Amino acid sequence: MFRHLPLPFLCLIPAFAMAADVDFDRDVRPVLNDYCIRCHGPDREKGKVRFDTLSTDMLADSAAAETWHDALNALQLGEMPPDDEAQPSDAERKVLSDWINDELQRAIAAKQSSGGRVVIRRLNRVEYQNTMQDLLRLDLNYVRNLPSDPLSPDGFQNNGASLGMSAMQLEHFLATARNALSRAIVLGPEPEPVVHLTEKSDADKGRGNFTNQLARSGVFVSRVPDFPEEGEFEIRVRAHAKLPTQDSAYPVMKVDLGYRADTQRPSREVARIDVAPESREYVLRGRLEEFPLQSRVQSKYPGLLIWVSNAYHDGKNVKEAMTIETVNPKNPKKKSRKTIYEADPDFPQIVVESVEFKSPIFEAWPPNHHRQILPDSATREEGELVYMREVLEQFLARAFRRPPTEVEVKNLQRYFAKVRPTFETFEEAARETLAMALISPEFLFLVEPGSSDEKRPLNEYELASRLSYFLWSSMPDDRLFELAKAGTLSDPATLSAEVERMLQSPKSRRFVKQFTGQWLDLDQLDRVAINPEYYPDFDPALKPWMRQETEAFFAEILEQNLSALLFLDSDFVMANEPLARHYGLENGPRTTAFEKVVLASDSRRGGLLTQASTLLGASTGEDSHPIKRAVWIRERLLHDPPAPPPPDVPSLDAENPDFAKLTVREQLAAHRDEPGCVDCHRGIDPWGIALEHFDAVGLYRETIRRKAGKKFVSNPVVAMDVLPGGHEVKGVEELRAFLLTERKDQFAHALVSKLLSYAVGRTLELTDEPEIEGIRHEFAENDYRLRKLVEIVVSSEAFRTK
Repeated sequence: MFRHLPLPFLCLIPAFAMAADVDFDRDVRPVLNDYCIRCHGPDREKGKVRFDTLSTDMLADSAAAETWHDALNALQLGEMPPDDEAQPSDAERKVLSDWINDELQRAIAAKQSSGGRVVIRRLNRVEYQNTMQDLLRLDLNYVRNLPSDPLSPDGFQNNGASLGMSAMQLEHFLATARNALSRAIVLGPEPEPVVHLTEKSDADKGRGNFTNQLARSGVFVSRVPDFPEEGEFEIRVRAHAKLPTQDSAYPVMKVDLGYRADTQRPSREVARIDVAPESREYVLRGRLEEFPLQSRVQSKYPGLLIWVSNAYHDGKNVKEAMTIETVNPKNPKKKSRKTIYEADPDFPQIVVESVEFKSPIFEAWPPNHHRQILPDSATREEGELVYMREVLEQFLARAFRRPPTEVEVKNLQRYFAKVRPTFETFEEAARETLAMALISPEFLFLVEPGSSDEKRPLNEYELASRLSYFLWSSMPDDRLFELAKAGTLSDPATLSAEVERMLQSPKSRRFVKQFTGQWLDLDQLDRVAINPEYYPDFDPALKPWMRQETEAFFAEILEQNLSALLFLDSDFVMANEPLARHYGLENGPRTTAFEKVVLASDSRRGGLLTQASTLLGASTGEDSHPIKRAVWIRERLLHDPPAPPPPDVPSLDAENPDFAKLTVREQLAAHRDEPGCVDCHRGIDPWGIALEHFDAVGLYRETIRRKAGKKFVSNPVVAMDVLPGGHEVKGVEELRAFLLTERKDQFAHALVSKLLSYAVGRTLELTDEPEIEGIRHEFAENDYRLRKLVEIVVSSEAFRTK
């Protein structure tokens, strides 16, 4: 995949202004022979690139055009030739740059009329989950049995070229559709809700600290003897907190739902909530189908159980329970044991006043989710086929995200007539018919029909879908459908207003979560296991908060329309109580909700580079990993990933005790002595070495603790190195300053490329480069405001064109 980097020559100098008399054999080849062929020729094929045989026809050979494009980037950034090689003169560098620019411009101009089309793409797991939830208005897990989605070369999960469809997947989609519709369309009379109130904790099983006052230990148990097997439930917990001091953190109430099965406790978490000192009622909702329910024939520990506990963790492991053994004076052989739970006055506590369970709950019967599919209508009196046609017209318009055709409606109407005799009720036959609609390509794929060799503007309904899946990861809402029907969505003023409305919606959190996670590879957190031998006090519960810190940081910049350059450096962080305590931030939040925390003037934090999601994700779980961190910076922030290492590259000898005594810079220097490593690592290592003051869990350090044999040794941190181009940086502060001053345009270009690729659901091509650079230029003119960038992307030709 070609890497989008700033191209000042390519996009700002028109073709006619470039050197017109440059001849490749006469002017360009000698420069390549003098400075490039030694590393990229017949004797050595660094990066699998050979300039002696690389095609110069950039119109006919797209792969060659991408390689020349990468070469131009490296040339302009001063990364090639390497510093220790002979350097071309300014005149020679200009000849080579001008020739590549000229040929790329010609190729782009010739291909622009047919390139850059969005391929048909299937809804990915997240989009399918959200679409089913918004379509049926039921909060169920629709993707439980679906396989994970592959990542595209761009790192995104919504790229049409990577989202296939197998026969097995189609079977899962059909089973899911049938199951979902069996709950969306109800049968029979209105069920009687079960209501159960518990004011004093029940016992779970045997001994235990079953209590209304929850500290480090203790659990409140509510046993519901009779309960339904499906439907929405509501748990109302009335509680208040007892805080040691006025400034103490709030305790965290954890509520689980399940049952007792001898030694096991099958359950699932319902929610975690910060509990305030004032007495309040906390209302939690879910669907029973999503939770473990005991078999009706199981009777040893009957009943549905609700467990309420205190999940607050202050980093201390204090033993609350003490077992006292007493001897019967009349019978010395007879002993009794009693467990005493000591109070901890310094720990925030929860006092549970009552727990009420109610299920099923609904506002009317049939419920709204039923009536929005099978509405009350006079056509019911005209016969089932007539009424089913009305149902199909309304349902398909939302499911297909456009008005259905007459053929589509009639085909499903005929299917209903065929299967109706096999079902006892109209509702059951309707379920089966609508399930067929939900495995149609018109539902499972974002279909934009048209000739494969022509570009065209999106129609109103296609534009509504592309916009909603970009910002909401789901189908359009009623407002977007109305604008599409009226033919006014594509009006620039209307489109701009809709972007603003959609970003203000709570659904925009889906965009924040999906784009941030895929752009910055936040899943890397789950791929690293923290070694407790190195970090015995690390709380694994921090990992989800680390991910959410980065999401909250992105959301703050987006919602406040701040400069995207804050991703490189900022005077604030987003933190909650657990993370603020982990980082050692003073005057941090008291709850698990993320808040903006302004940093002290001498703080070393700020921007993405010092967030734990970045530092831990690109670590070994024992120590920092400067190479992984460097690759992350180049790939995620600069869109310039280094070439993958050759298969025979030697690894760092981490198990060697003598090797462990070296600083990281010395280790990497030894690694660079290997002939197969030196060239690549000169352009990689310095980016990661600058972050060496931060350990594997994201904490600042002055020394590095590393195991050598059976003992630990400590080395001073060395965080200074020389970046490609000869710029020396020492520590993260100088690295951030370098990115802001020397690589600001490259970062902006990278962010534009990533956002546009995500927005259109495809890998960007060389033909997109002029538009990318145009968006970057407008982005810069608007002070790099992130919210404005989203609007610019939506108004771009690439976004509004098939």
